[in-house]
Amino acid sequence: MKIEILRKIPFKELEESVRKVPLMKKDSRGREIFVYKDATISLRTFTYDEVNPPTFYLINKNLETQRNLFLSLDKDHKITPLELDGALEIRNEKGEIWTLTPPIIEVTERSVRYVPQDGEIDYSEYVNKIKIPLICDGAHRVQVAREYGMPFIGLSIVGADPKHPYYAHPNGWDMVKIVDEVPKTKIEKKFYRYEDCYALYRDFDVLGCGKPRGVGK
Repeated sequence: MKIEILRKIPFKELEESVRKVPLMKKDSRGREIFVYKDATISLRTFTYDEVNPPTFYLINKNLETQRNLFLSLDKDHKITPLELDGALEIRNEKGEIWTLTPPIIEVTERSVRYVPQDGEIDYSEYVNKIKIPLICDGAHRVQVAREYGMPFIGLSIVGADPKHPYYAHPNGWDMVKIVDEVPKTKIEKKFYRYEDCYALYRDFDVLGCGKPRGVGK
């Protein structure tokens, strides 16, 4: 993989762009909903076991892309893509352009009951609210960090609009499988929060980190 760096995007610019990430759904008047508008957004160093994936699968092909990207940026540009202090606008040998951001970690609040293990006091009748760091975008990159046994810099988001929580619940790494194709049924993919699961989907494509934006630009 040959990667050309078109532009380094400073954190402040990236932060302002993240505040403009909309939900897929609009409000009752047809206006966009910006769940990160008033959130606290910062860069923070994590290890993979400090964050929770909201998915039961990772795709082999995507993992290989991230591994190759890691090696290319490290070799040709002396940049570790898991240690970004902002974002990069990059172009591959096909002319495809996209934005590489740090993994996006949203702290989500969940009400939980504690399941007692052998000999523990039973508090299962109590409900407790805890905050869980969840990987909103970049699970494949976090898996690469896991494989390399290294920490990574993530874009930490605290205080997203509680009226619009993340569309899937966090799960443990032990539930994640590496597969060749996307599973066919919902129950094989994630713990979705609602039947209309994508109404709460954060549209990170506006950052340019989804599909490539074009060829030969």
